[in-house]
Amino acid sequence: MPLRFFHSVAILIAMLAMAIGLVIGSGRLEAANLDEACGGPEKITCNSALWCQKAEGQCKAEDAPGKCDKAPAFCMRVSRPVCGCNGKTYANDCERQKAKVQLDHAGACPKEPGESKPRPAAKSKAPAKNPAKPRSPAASPSGRT
Repeated sequence: MPLRFFHSVAILIAMLAMAIGLVIGSGRLEAANLDEACGGPEKITCNSALWCQKAEGQCKAEDAPGKCDKAPAFCMRVSRPVCGCNGKTYANDCERQKAKVQLDHAGACPKEPGESKPRPAAKSKAPAKNPAKPRSPAASPSGRT
């Protein structure tokens, strides 16, 4: 009986030590859920179904805090352009969130220095087609008409 008692106590102590080690060593055991804080200096991640949306203009700030949010599945066709941190202009903020891209600023992204508007189609310099002229007998390959 005494051996069985010591065996049970040893198992209990081992389990307690593991639990204390997990709490002290990791700080946070789970990913953040909807509307919970994410990012920041602790680099808190969101639940797999969510993404960490940070405040506008925080593109270059690695330690910027954010909030876990769910990306929309579909968006209305509204034209209110926004610029994403990836340099792409989105038709509206919903489309940006659907792509899970951080917001740089409202409005279209600035164009690259070498980037220009599409050119209008160039006019063809080829001569206009003339209506068919009757061929002379000499023009036919066999000389016959």
